[in-house]
Amino acid sequence: MASQTIAALARYQATITIQASFWELAGLGSALVLAFVFSWAAVAKLRDQTNTIADFASLGLPRPRLLATVVPALEIMVAILLALWPGWGGVAAFTLLVVFTTVLATIIKSGVTAACACFGGTSSHPIGIRHLLRNGGLLCLAIAATTVGPWLGDLISWV
Repeated sequence: MASQTIAALARYQATITIQASFWELAGLGSALVLAFVFSWAAVAKLRDQTNTIADFASLGLPRPRLLATVVPALEIMVAILLALWPGWGGVAAFTLLVVFTTVLATIIKSGVTAACACFGGTSSHPIGIRHLLRNGGLLCLAIAATTVGPWLGDLISWV
């Protein structure tokens, strides 16, 4: 009887380890995909700053010249965080994506029909629901990235 209990516990432990490994890998993969997306978006904006400034201005955003520098810098910082510390990078990505999504929703609500400057103006389609859905998917990746690493336990013990 005792040997059966020990064997059952060993199988249970192996199952937990496999599941934890899966979620760690899924979170790490999500972090790396997001790091690529943020890097791509930043490089696209920086390569054509004149167009980025014009796109931000057409969206009615304040201080488009400043935003054309600050937004790609934030995207690069988030990409680096995602690559080096995926858990914290996931939190930073989630925060930045919430800001971006809020701006998009506000622009849609205001009735502005300008093209999205999300990836350096690579699209001529006006901002719409598809942009919000895309950001929703990116937000899910950011949540998955937060599962990587021991940072959550550190945060809980700190609080």
